[in-house]
Amino acid sequence: MITKIGLNRYRILISARVDGEIVKKQVTIHGNKTDADERYLALIREIKNIPGSSLKVFSEALELYRVKRNKHSGPDLSRLTMLKRDLGGIPLKDFADRFEQYLNLLRVSPCKKTGRPLSHAGINRLVEMVRAAFNLLLMLTHIERNPITKARFPKFEEKPRDRYLSEQERLRLLNVIEADFPYLLPLIRYSLLVPCRKSELIGLAKENYNAFTNTIYVPDSKAGIPIHKPVPDELKEYFRSLPVDCPYLFYRQDKDGKYHPIGDFKKAWKSIKKKAGISNFRFHDTRHISASDLYSNGNTERSIMDIAGWKTPMLSTYRHKDGLRSAMNIKFIPQAETPETSTKLPHFAENIAAHL
Repeated sequence: MITKIGLNRYRILISARVDGEIVKKQVTIHGNKTDADERYLALIREIKNIPGSSLKVFSEALELYRVKRNKHSGPDLSRLTMLKRDLGGIPLKDFADRFEQYLNLLRVSPCKKTGRPLSHAGINRLVEMVRAAFNLLLMLTHIERNPITKARFPKFEEKPRDRYLSEQERLRLLNVIEADFPYLLPLIRYSLLVPCRKSELIGLAKENYNAFTNTIYVPDSKAGIPIHKPVPDELKEYFRSLPVDCPYLFYRQDKDGKYHPIGDFKKAWKSIKKKAGISNFRFHDTRHISASDLYSNGNTERSIMDIAGWKTPMLSTYRHKDGLRSAMNIKFIPQAETPETSTKLPHFAENIAAHL
């Protein structure tokens, strides 16, 4: 226990069990809260005779973080690989200074993939990951303090995306999916109506759907909390008529009739956008669109937070200027006024934003 007892004065009281006996120790120090935290950890090591950390370089810390936090795929693994490649050999005691220099280079150096410097959002994700890795070391008492402080490494202001699909774009998107990638149609339709992450949906088991409550249970979200997501009325039939022998909620079927989880579909998504004539659109934008539509249709911010899995209010970021009108007002575009790819599926236009 650390108690402030005056100006720059802290009392530290420790009670720990060592070899079956309770050992207590109390000290008073002069300094700030950081000094008190460091002294507290030092006393814990002294009482329990904990040796100094065996971790020496940053790559060892990253590997520990990867294993403990189960980072085995997706963007997080790519960032871990990048950090390990560029900074893995740096001693932990020198890391903060070198990391600051590294971030300065990223802000001005073009990336191989885009030809542009890393965005503020990309830099923020790297800082968050490094800070989390050091927080884990702190929790495991490998270090006495986290050098990646918010004061030294503040979060860069991110420009939120504001991509909202027009009525014609929605129809073209769904028409192309039904024609060329029909196995993706239920997942995309659901994502346009309910705020989701791709990772939350592609591996869900059929048992995660509850027909009685008409909800989908997502046990593992990015926020680290389970989520119950509603099923719109227009998709009830899909979920209630899943093949008996299919173990997945969203699936694809091969030529032999075997069922497989959808998995990542980056190539398919790129092809869909090209054929539909839609640019500057990411799958994650469907999360923004559905959140905007839910708010426009009268849902409270609290209920949207529960559905999307936000721990803090995010509508100021996720609400689109173009999506503030009610999505329930979307009507089917007559065939003569619709691009060639949009001459099918009038039922999508009629039900595109069914209320939850």
